[in-house]
Amino acid sequence: SVFAIRNFKFLGFALGRNGSGIYVRVHPKSWKKFKSKLKDLSSRKSVRSIKPSLAKIKVYARGWLNYYGIASMKNNIDEINKWLYHRIRMCIWKQWKKPKTKVRNLIKMGVPEDLAWQAGNSRRGHWFTTHTVAVNMAMTKERLINSGFYDLATAYQSVHVISTIESAVYRTVRTVL
Repeated sequence: SVFAIRNFKFLGFALGRNGSGIYVRVHPKSWKKFKSKLKDLSSRKSVRSIKPSLAKIKVYARGWLNYYGIASMKNNIDEINKWLYHRIRMCIWKQWKKPKTKVRNLIKMGVPEDLAWQAGNSRRGHWFTTHTVAVNMAMTKERLINSGFYDLATAYQSVHVISTIESAVYRTVRTVL
């Protein structure tokens, strides 16, 4: 059959073309579905504890990455990873509710008092406030990973390297046989 390379979708994958040839990538519809599922799992509405949400995200993201691990998606994974870090920070920020609690927790995490007070008493929304220096200083990537966050970029690197090795071995075996 004849098809346009951009519109072709097979089992969630699509084909791309660059200077060195054709490569496998994740279809845009699959990306949308992945991001909307992550959005549901990290919803601000269910603001009980962040630990169960992180566990659910970890299970879903691990399965998704194992399935799509053969695809070339480094830039997209980095982008979604940054978005997810920001979203988790926003959920934690919303959990703290009152300005007094926000300031107290920021100071506990090592933020200077004046920055903590500015961020904690900000009238801007949750999404905007979690872009501030104080919140990023308090909730670093390392701190979030230690509390159970599943870093998509490092997981993708390990899965993609293994997939690349497996496909190279498969090609070698196929040519020998």
